[in-house]
Amino acid sequence: MPSVLSENDKETVKRTVPKSANKIQAVAVARLYIAYPDRQRWIYTGLQGAAVLANDLVGNTFWIKMVDVS
Repeated sequence: MPSVLSENDKETVKRTVPKSANKIQAVAVARLYIAYPDRQRWIYTGLQGAAVLANDLVGNTFWIKMVDVS
């Protein structure tokens, strides 16, 4: 599968998410938008990076984390 993340970006993600307690399920380039305080209007926060979906093997939960790869 082609990726828009460079090898350096992938290494940054792997360093940020500790492998001993987590399993990375997916990674994608993302920008963060919020609908606050007006829930009818989305606003770009200025944050962008790699969105990581991971499985916490200790707590048996899934979580999403934004990693700065710039």
